[in-house]
Order: sequence, then structure tokens, then C-alpha cells
Amino acid sequence: MQLPSDHKVDVGKLSAVFNSTSASYKFYWFLAILDAIEDGKTEITKHELFARMIANAWYTVNYFQVSFGKQDKIQAALNM
Repeated sequence: MQLPSDHKVDVGKLSAVFNSTSASYKFYWFLAILDAIEDGKTEITKHELFARMIANAWYTVNYFQVSFGKQDKIQAALNM
């Protein structure tokens, strides 16, 4: 993934997170952070981050009937 450069954020490190994406959590982690920023938050707790990740994944799995595979831990959390 190629991200635009920024003088405040080390974009190289951020984009390196997505070099290996065998599980869905990385995308939902990033989406949860973006959602929090859009809500005007400057800080986010782990609990809120995880809740946002699960909420976003729930919609994908239940509305679109998507399966992330047996090894994916987010889908396992949705089935609890």
C-alpha cells in the first residue's frame, strides 16, 4: 500500500503494517482508528478500539455473509 508522505506521521512505518495482511484485523484496526479520528477523538482506549473493530467486522460478516477463514480471530470473536 502506498500512502502519501507527511511530516508528522512516519508513513513508511504505517504502510509497513500492511505489507503482510493474512488476517483481517489489520484493516479493522486501521478503520477503527480512522472512525475515531472522524468522531473528533485525539485519544482512544484499547477497549474502544477493539469494540470499533468488532462492530465494523460484525456488519461485514452478517450483512455480506463474508467468511474470513477459520484462522481469523476477529470472526471467532463475532461467533461468541
